[in-house]
Amino acid sequence: MESGVSWSGHERNVAWLQAGSGAFIDASSICGLDQADDGRVALRCDWDGDGDLDLWLRFRSGPTLRFLENHSDPERHLVFEPGRPGASMVVETTLAGISGQTLLQTRSADGYLAGVRPRVTLALRPGEQVLGEVVQVEGERRVRSLEESRARVVERSPSRASLAEGALPIAPLPGRVVLRTPLPLPAERLESLGFEPGRPHVVVVEDPECAVCREVLPAALSAIGQDVRLGLSRVNTGNQEDRAAVQWASITAAHILGPAAELDTPLSLLVDPAGRLQVLRVGTLGYGRLSQDVERLALKPIQGAFRSTFDPPGASRWFHGMPRIRVKLAQDLRAAGFVPEADFYSK
Repeated sequence: MESGVSWSGHERNVAWLQAGSGAFIDASSICGLDQADDGRVALRCDWDGDGDLDLWLRFRSGPTLRFLENHSDPERHLVFEPGRPGASMVVETTLAGISGQTLLQTRSADGYLAGVRPRVTLALRPGEQVLGEVVQVEGERRVRSLEESRARVVERSPSRASLAEGALPIAPLPGRVVLRTPLPLPAERLESLGFEPGRPHVVVVEDPECAVCREVLPAALSAIGQDVRLGLSRVNTGNQEDRAAVQWASITAAHILGPAAELDTPLSLLVDPAGRLQVLRVGTLGYGRLSQDVERLALKPIQGAFRSTFDPPGASRWFHGMPRIRVKLAQDLRAAGFVPEADFYSK
């Protein structure tokens, strides 16, 4: 694992769609589930409470956590939440005069190695009606009305911000990202920022319109400036002379966080004595946690999978020792005019 060897030959992940009559269709590519990273956990759940099932995926390599949101947005959905795993019920529905039955069953685990709440969501198609719950009474089937059952129909709110009752809240992405595989940074760029080899360094990107930069950041920067272990570089989006440094830091951060990431200020990069990026922070910076990162990641780096488990916990990306593909980073830097930096990653 540390050397990047894959037992499965770096095969892409596969998702099969049940087509009926015992047949399955390979839907990996069209669903976006054919990642080449080493997948470990797949969990389906209605994370945003809109009635359709979303996916959480966990990987050993590559970005270790991915969220795939389902945008089918059904107008109505059925929620079965008996409060305990193992309970089940059969729901009978009708659409265009055709009746069908669906088994709703809560489980303590859903998917490979994934835990889940004892809650089931069934999206209803336009015009589909629920007749009730099918139960067995002394060997005979009868239908119990929905009002008598433990399931309820939830109408989709006009606002996606209004979650269905019992749904999990949408949490913001963490502001602190620990790189499991530290990213070497171009020496020329570091030199222009005042980096001294053999000494940890913090690069902070500020914005004059940022409230956090005005109200919270000064205290943190003052404490960092008094830490004899650290070097400090401050660049401001409002200064024309800092424009290149700001753009370089933004491109580097986007490479780590992914193409869908939303960057915010203050943006800070913790560089270890060897010139490698160890920790990235977006939209927050406090000296206390930064000081712990300096001690545990920059001065005495924790190796391997333990990089995400120490206190305080970090949101780690990229398994330590895995070869990082830097072609896209080099392309983005070159397109922005950072030729020496792009050449650094093209070697």
